[in-house]
Amino acid sequence: MKPLRHTYKHGAQTSDSSGFRSKLRPGKLLRNSLVHNVIALYGVQACTYALPLLTFPYLAHVLGPSGWGVVVFAQAIGVVIASVVEYGFDISASRETSRQRDDPQRLSALISGVLGAKSLLAMVCIAGALFSRRYTHHVAPSLALFWSSTIWGVCQGINMLWFFQGLERMRLASALEIGGKVMATLSIFVLVHKPDDGWKVMAAQCVGCVVAHGVTVVLAYREVGFRWPTPSSMWDALRLGGSMFLFRAVQGLSGSVNRLVLGSVAPVAVLGEYAGAEKITRLFQQGMWPVNQALYPKLTQLAKNNPQGAMKTVRLSLLFLGGLGLVFGLAIFLGAPLLVHLALGPAFEEAVPVLRVFSLWIPLTGLCTVITFQLILPSQLDSQFNIVNFTAALVNIFAALLLAPRFGAVGIAWSAVIGQIYTLLAFAVILWRAGLNPFPLSMATAVHPPPGRVRADTTFPAGVRVATKT
Repeated sequence: MKPLRHTYKHGAQTSDSSGFRSKLRPGKLLRNSLVHNVIALYGVQACTYALPLLTFPYLAHVLGPSGWGVVVFAQAIGVVIASVVEYGFDISASRETSRQRDDPQRLSALISGVLGAKSLLAMVCIAGALFSRRYTHHVAPSLALFWSSTIWGVCQGINMLWFFQGLERMRLASALEIGGKVMATLSIFVLVHKPDDGWKVMAAQCVGCVVAHGVTVVLAYREVGFRWPTPSSMWDALRLGGSMFLFRAVQGLSGSVNRLVLGSVAPVAVLGEYAGAEKITRLFQQGMWPVNQALYPKLTQLAKNNPQGAMKTVRLSLLFLGGLGLVFGLAIFLGAPLLVHLALGPAFEEAVPVLRVFSLWIPLTGLCTVITFQLILPSQLDSQFNIVNFTAALVNIFAALLLAPRFGAVGIAWSAVIGQIYTLLAFAVILWRAGLNPFPLSMATAVHPPPGRVRADTTFPAGVRVATKT
C-alpha cells in the first residue's frame, strides 16, 4: 500500500514512491474516484441488508417467529451499544480526515484519539450491559446470546470505514467489510440448526466483524504510523465527535427503542414479524444511502470553494433520490405480500400490513438523508441538526408508547413514519431560516440576478459569503 505522504498531492496528479504520476485530468479523476466509492459503498450496503435477507427464510424455519424475536431483541441491545461506541465518528472523523488528508501526523493523532475514545466508551457500555442484564432476562434468557450481542455491539462500533471514506479510498476497506459479512452469513448456515441456536447468529456476526475491522485498523496505522492514544488525544476526539454523537445515538436508539417497546408489550413472535418487515424496508432505504455517503466529503470541500456548484448538486440529488424513494415506496406497498413470502416465508404473513406502512417511510427518509448530508452537515448547522433529531426521537418514542399497546407492530411502524414527517418539516424550517432553500421561488433570479446589481448570498458552507456581480 502506498504511504500516505506520497498521495493526494499536486491537485489532480498523484505520485507513488517510484515517482509515477498519473495523467488524469482533474474532472476525470474526480469522476473516477466518486464512481469507485459509490460502487464500493453499494457493495457494503448490499451485504449489510441483502445478506440477512438470504438468511431470513432459513432462520424463520429453524427458529420460528418467537426464536427470531428473541434474537432481534438481543440485537437491539447490541445496536444501542454500537451507537454509543461509534459516537458519530463515521461523520465527524470522516469530515476531519477529508480536511487533514495531506497531513500524516494529524491523521495519526486523529486515529489514535478516536480508537482510544472508542475503547473507553466500549468499557462503559460493557459495564452498563452487565448492570441491565437482570431487566432483559425475561425476554432473552440465554447468557450466550446476551454476551454475543454485547460483544457484537462493541465490535460494530469500532470500525475504520470513516478513515478510508474521508480519504475517498473505499475499495479495500469495503472489500474487507463485505468479506466479514459473507463469512458471518456462511457461518449461520453451518452452525444454526435448532431453536436454541439463536446465540450462534450473533456469535457468527461478531466473528466476522472482528476480522474485518481488525484488518482495517492495521491498514490505517500502516498509512500514518502507530502512536498510543493519550488522554488529550482521546479528549480531543470526544470533543470532535460530540456534535454528531447525539445524531447517531438518536438514529440508532430510535429503531432499537421501537423494538424494545414492542418486545415489552407484545409477544416475542410479533417482534419477529415487525423486524422482518423493517429489514425489507431497510434494504430499499439503503439503496439510496451510498450516493449520499460518497458525495458527503466532496460537498464538504465544494461548500468552501464553490457554493453554487454544491447547491446544484444538492438539487439534482433531491430530484433523483426523491423520485427513487417514491418508486421504492410504491414497489413496497404493491409488492408487500410477495416480498414477505419470498424473504421471510409463510410464517411471517402478519408482517404484510407492517411493511405497507413502512412504504410511506421510504421517500420521507430519502429526502431527509439528502438534506442532512448534502446541506445541513456541510453547512455545519450541527446544533440545529441535533435539536431536530433529539425532538424527533422523542416524538417517535411517544408515538410508539401510545400506539404499540393497541395496534402492536403496525402502531410501531406508524410511529416511525410520524417521526420522519416531523423531521422533514423541521429540516425545511431550518433551511428556510438559514437561507439554504435549494429550490427558491425564482430560480432565475437566484442564479442570475439582474444586470448591475450585486447579490450577497447567504452562506452555503459555514462562514462563506459569495458576492456576485453581473
